[in-house]
Amino acid sequence: MKTLIITAHPSKFGFTHKIAAEYSKAAIEKGREVEILDLYSPENKQDFLIFENIKVMPFDATVERMQAKISESHELVFIFPLWWYGEPAVMKNFWDKNFAARFAYHYVNGRPVGLLNGKTARVFFTSDGAWYYQWLLLQPVRNIWWLTRLGFCGIKMKSFVVFSSMRTRDEKKRNEFLAKVYKIAKG
Repeated sequence: MKTLIITAHPSKFGFTHKIAAEYSKAAIEKGREVEILDLYSPENKQDFLIFENIKVMPFDATVERMQAKISESHELVFIFPLWWYGEPAVMKNFWDKNFAARFAYHYVNGRPVGLLNGKTARVFFTSDGAWYYQWLLLQPVRNIWWLTRLGFCGIKMKSFVVFSSMRTRDEKKRNEFLAKVYKIAKG
């Protein structure tokens, strides 16, 4: 089984990368093949999506490479900081460019049909906001990932995990967060 971990944090010191490393460690221990795809790494850079005709979407070698990675993976893990109650633009662009029609979904009689059935996904993100903001405002973010992205493409979301108030968390609490990531990856 192959796991593709997709990260989006501009700093190599961001907690996002610690989550990815911990998830990777546990998944490898469980016998899975793991690849970490850092969207801020120069070799993974993709220009923003631009097109003139929606029926003729641009397709280049990077899109082909990313779609191959997605196709080969059984599990997709998305890890990013929450900024303005959404993912960093580089993550949204990754979705726009690579989870395109005729690859991730198509329409039958005007209804979307996911083409990535059998795949699972987990979403982890960090936030500086207090837990009560998360409690009030995160349901829409969860629904976007669960229903209108993953579900639209036929991918089953297995978990959606928020690590809030990161700015004020001490090392002990951060290690507890990483222990939770490890347990989820082993599960």
